[in-house]
Amino acid sequence: MTVPQRHVVFIPGKNPKPAPAVHRDLIWRCIAAAALQSAGTHECKALQENFHLAAWNRLYYLRDADIAADLPWVERLLQRRPEDASPPDIRSRLHTLRIRLLYTLGDLMPMLTQWVGDAEIRATLEETRRYFRNADGISDRIRGVIKNATRPLLESGHEVLLVGHSLGSVIAFDTLWEISRRERWPWRVNLLTLGSPLGMHYVQRRLLSRHQHGVLRYPDNIRHWINIATAGDLTAVDRRLHNDFRAMLKFGLVEDIVDHTRGVYSRFRTANGPNPHRCYGYFFNPLVASIITGWLRGGSFAAQPSLLDGNR
Repeated sequence: MTVPQRHVVFIPGKNPKPAPAVHRDLIWRCIAAAALQSAGTHECKALQENFHLAAWNRLYYLRDADIAADLPWVERLLQRRPEDASPPDIRSRLHTLRIRLLYTLGDLMPMLTQWVGDAEIRATLEETRRYFRNADGISDRIRGVIKNATRPLLESGHEVLLVGHSLGSVIAFDTLWEISRRERWPWRVNLLTLGSPLGMHYVQRRLLSRHQHGVLRYPDNIRHWINIATAGDLTAVDRRLHNDFRAMLKFGLVEDIVDHTRGVYSRFRTANGPNPHRCYGYFFNPLVASIITGWLRGGSFAAQPSLLDGNR
């Protein structure tokens, strides 16, 4: 008889990524470093084999990113203390508010985005359009990558925490809906979303479940859902997901949906300045690292007041 274990399956966001094995190891270094620095936790190495990468990016972009572009900045990140992050200064906050307004306008009126001057906004919206268009079945195949990474674990009786960053959170939601409503998988998972655009109306109107109504509009295979957004992350333009998906609570489809959006900062930066959206900064955050490593060790994934601010 197989002894149940706990596994994390990470679904990355948009853009080419380093070779999967290298990318996975680099992300785990961020998690382990944050857990060590913030909680003095040394036993992370043994947990790494239960951290899996659902590497869909190579299929989508037909290439890997050069690790040399990320590595120096990740090394600098790992030299910092995760709790040393501080709120952005007033100029950064004003810039963030301006860009967030542009994102919101683009969300409400997509035809306006062609005149938006910010390249990051246009790129993010275009990548989500490309996924939703599903040209040549590419999005179906991407969800197949997630299923192939997850199903063997569930079939073996193991517990799974699905982690989706950025566009990866949209792929996670679509996959969970598809395997519960169309394919009738009998298992349930926990869900952690990081820097998610699922709060955008543009995204919600294009999910796989968009033509469904009532209870059928949502997956029924999520136990607990925690959503985290760092300060200044422009992809998570609508930072809270509890209000967007509270019908899942009403229908009894999920036990809780908790947003953690206040006082969460990223330390990641590149030559272009701070980049609060990159996954390395999220995984180096002590809250994210403690949730993942604590759950892998057998702790509860349900919302805990000691960890979460209870933004509902």
